[in-house]
Amino acid sequence: MTQAAQPSGGTTPSEATRGSSFSLVAQLRTNEANGADRADQIAHQLETAIAVGLIGYGEMLPAERELAAQFGVAVLTLRAALASLRDRGFIQTRRGRGGGSVVCDAGVVTEAERRRRLRERSTEDLRDLGDLSDSIATTAARLAAARSDHADQTRLQNLADSFRSATSPQDRRKADSRFHIGLAVAAQSNRLTTATVQVQGEMAPLLWASDPAGQLFEFDQAERDHAAILEAIMRGDETAAEAAALQHCLHETEAMINTHLDLVMSASDS
Repeated sequence: MTQAAQPSGGTTPSEATRGSSFSLVAQLRTNEANGADRADQIAHQLETAIAVGLIGYGEMLPAERELAAQFGVAVLTLRAALASLRDRGFIQTRRGRGGGSVVCDAGVVTEAERRRRLRERSTEDLRDLGDLSDSIATTAARLAAARSDHADQTRLQNLADSFRSATSPQDRRKADSRFHIGLAVAAQSNRLTTATVQVQGEMAPLLWASDPAGQLFEFDQAERDHAAILEAIMRGDETAAEAAALQHCLHETEAMINTHLDLVMSASDS
């Protein structure tokens, strides 16, 4: 098994995951806009990170000056982004000594909202989202089988164990997203890690119900999929890892599309 060479500078995916999650969140930024648009982008990236569990409930955000530096923006721009998150209940801010912004448990999409989103999206759009997830996850799994070391594999095993022990739909959603992100980290690719966070931020709220009765993707199936991917990676079998990741993504896409069709048919019958 070959260990990939690490970049000589910057933050590697492993460093971002082992240390502060905010380094990885900052890598999601784009340079296409400034001012108010830039604040909206930062708010969206932080919201995505909360939704997939990259930033956890109760976690304190870095000091404004430090976080602004990580995003490469002025403190005033960051404050506008934080104000948006605060208004929508994603963070709470305490002023004064020992204060700061703390993540709230606001990354939950209600069952009614999830069903509305699934109903309003087209089959083609959901399939396209699934295709994107396929391409990212299969590449990450293949490269993880080729490049991961023992520490990477141990982290993946811990992530799979966290998913297995999760009891609430919200915890399962976040644990599944973390496993996907862990694959990209084990692949030693910053760009794949960034892409995984972005696609999971869009896909996970559609896939995992907030109400167990509404769950459309079987927990046991996901657990088996994770185990197959992990086993192939630990063997260094690139082909098997890629195939197992593809099956996992196909199961997810099929679940989304089937639920979408059921919701559309139910609406037309009523």
